[in-house]
Amino acid sequence: MLFVLLILAILAFYWYYKTWGKDDLLGSFKKGAKSFSQGFKQGYHEERIDGFKRRLNYYVIALLAKIAKSDGRVSENEANMISQILDYNAKDSKEREFLKQCFNEHKNTLNDTYEVAKELIKEVPLPQQERINIFNVLVAMALIDGEVNHAKKEVLMSIIRAFGLDANLLDKLLNSMKTQNSNMNLQKACKILGVNENITLQELKKRYRELAKKYHPDILNANHSDEAKIKEGVKKFQEVNESYEFLKQYIERKN
Repeated sequence: MLFVLLILAILAFYWYYKTWGKDDLLGSFKKGAKSFSQGFKQGYHEERIDGFKRRLNYYVIALLAKIAKSDGRVSENEANMISQILDYNAKDSKEREFLKQCFNEHKNTLNDTYEVAKELIKEVPLPQQERINIFNVLVAMALIDGEVNHAKKEVLMSIIRAFGLDANLLDKLLNSMKTQNSNMNLQKACKILGVNENITLQELKKRYRELAKKYHPDILNANHSDEAKIKEGVKKFQEVNESYEFLKQYIERKN
């Protein structure tokens, strides 16, 4: 029976070949092969991009952890910023948990900052301008509470050396990003956050989370933005945080 089916299959193939021609048959095969090749290349490309993003996520979160904890504690602003970054960049809950563990692991070790930053450049080769863009946002983390102490500067300088950037870059960025707390007042804070002065602390925290999610610097995709956009995003995020802190203290004093 198997032999008969095999003969029938051969005859059917021969009939198709004679009826429609060799060119059509080979053309169909080539089209199928081309379609498979394109699909394979696209899948391979997407897999490489995913791998690139995962490595970038890991190393940048590790560096953020060292910056945040360099002064001995992770502040509320820093914790909020990290939470937003994890929500925005993690592919799924499993990756988010992995990145959270990465943060907790690296925040307690500062002496390997240079090595971690160097590994980032090795594992995720980036042109100089893209390294500068990422460094812009790392500085934003350091500035999120308004002050950059000596310990934070040391961590940032280690990253500059590992990234192969100009040593004067840190001071330039700090001077261009710093906002003056003395310029903040109740009216300005309310305007920036889009609230009124009678807002409750619970309502303020909810509003802050909304704006932080909207304006937080897209650190892990910083290599896809130009320097002007990065600085503008950083500035807006700093204004939101500064306004939140001002109104939070105002509400606490009032109550």
